[in-house]
Amino acid sequence: MSKETRSIDKKGFSNKFFEELDKEHDNAKEFAKRQKELKQKKNRQS
Repeated sequence: MSKETRSIDKKGFSNKFFEELDKEHDNAKEFAKRQKELKQKKNRQS
């Protein structure tokens, strides 16, 4: 996703909105990665 230099893009969304969206997406990816690692760790122990 390209970052806009203007505070408001053509559709009226602010950069802050997209920054928050990117942050949430990163958080979701991190969470999924941790869940996968925990699952693998649990499977190795059994």
